[in-house]
Amino acid sequence: MKAHHLSFTRPQLRGSLPAARLSLLGRVTLGCAALGFIATGCGGDDPTIVDTGAAGSGTASAGTGGTGASTAGTGGTGGTGGSAGESSGPSEQHVSGEITADATWNADTTYILDDLTYVVQNATLTIEPGTTIKGGGVGSALIVTRGSRLVAEGTAAEPIVFTSNIPEGLRDAGDWGGVALLGAAAVNVEGPQLEGIEALGDRGSYGGTADDSNCGSLKYVRIEFAGFEFSTDNELNGLTLAGCGTGTTVDYVQVHRGSDDGIEIFGGKADIKHMVLTNIQDDSLDWDFGWTGRAQFLAIRHDEATSDAGFEADNGNPSTDVSPRSAPTIYNVTLVGGEGSTSPGMVLRRGTWGSINNAIVTGFPVSGVDIRDAFSVDGTEVDPPALSIANSIFFQNGAEGTEHADADGDGDDDDDESFDENAFLRTEAFANRFDVDPQLPDAANATAPNLVPPADSPAATGGATPPAGFDVTATYVGAFEPGGTDWTDGWTAYPEN
Repeated sequence: MKAHHLSFTRPQLRGSLPAARLSLLGRVTLGCAALGFIATGCGGDDPTIVDTGAAGSGTASAGTGGTGASTAGTGGTGGTGGSAGESSGPSEQHVSGEITADATWNADTTYILDDLTYVVQNATLTIEPGTTIKGGGVGSALIVTRGSRLVAEGTAAEPIVFTSNIPEGLRDAGDWGGVALLGAAAVNVEGPQLEGIEALGDRGSYGGTADDSNCGSLKYVRIEFAGFEFSTDNELNGLTLAGCGTGTTVDYVQVHRGSDDGIEIFGGKADIKHMVLTNIQDDSLDWDFGWTGRAQFLAIRHDEATSDAGFEADNGNPSTDVSPRSAPTIYNVTLVGGEGSTSPGMVLRRGTWGSINNAIVTGFPVSGVDIRDAFSVDGTEVDPPALSIANSIFFQNGAEGTEHADADGDGDDDDDESFDENAFLRTEAFANRFDVDPQLPDAANATAPNLVPPADSPAATGGATPPAGFDVTATYVGAFEPGGTDWTDGWTAYPEN
């Protein structure tokens, strides 16, 4: 057996796997003590990546040296790594602590995040196509700190997969924390810290004045069974972008079966494209703190279990009238609710503005859109509107199938000063359509959804031409060209467990 020492420092563990399933994992728990063997220095300050050898049936010899923290010894002979058995699959490396220098992870190895793992000191972690990274428990996550980068560029044939270390068939939303990228672009709060971890010096800090901040590049990446709420309003999401700027690339990314938000964007100017957010238990796309980036080709599908909004959009909390104001520009969206959806398709609140165009909103049992709070409503009343939803199709929303906008409340239920969302959505210049079937072929299929409308779908016409900087040919409504190619083919997956 070989042990790799990479100048890491192990942080405090934040959680453990659910006890009912932990017993099924054998040695797969958090920390060195649970690895089932002795690696050089384990129990001391240094080792945080341990290669367990090929994934066969053989077991490594523990060696005869020191016994961890109690006796340093000389490290022993380390053994030979044992027999690989019948399998020639990837070896495993257990990872935690701080990555302080440029590193590359490749598909010949499966990487197990034992707890919080940080990329720090302006280092770049590169992950090669086809690599699998597994979260070892609810206290595990990959956090790329401000100034560092994650370059994870897979291909349609060889996506990079972040998933649970629980055996297939037993995996569940919230098995591990997720992936977070922290940058130095502008946000509208003072001294923000990443949700879901305690303040650990600068490692959880983000934001600044560098709107071109480069947090890295994610292409053809899947993130599964992630997201965990440590306490109320203190959670990790499947993917978090915090203060990431225009230098950041997020394109062809799926987040599947997350227990918190699919992707949450805290300020910055990062763009996202070709996003697939499926069976998320909280909000699929959540933005806060002054996000002013762009998004195009977003496919969001809720399952029949409990889920929240398709979009949950904030500017600030508790101060909502702060700058920079959240005001993303979004084109080509397909939002599909499920029977378990407990919120509207879009919840726009707490001062957010923005431009949402060419969207299909369907299947949300509460309503299609809810605009809340005076400062968000203000964005609808300026000329031209700073908050708008245009060239979109609304179908089968609300209990009767026709409640595409939130019903007006009164008294304590009036959360928008009696703003009439229905009249707003029907503004003639917005050219929205209602009770028109976009003809999504198999939106209800939880394990193999088909969201590409036929060529003669109403979604083929009536879309706006996206501006420069977007794919200007996407003049249709929804995330997929009717009768066109399904850009999710080959690299996405929809496992139930």
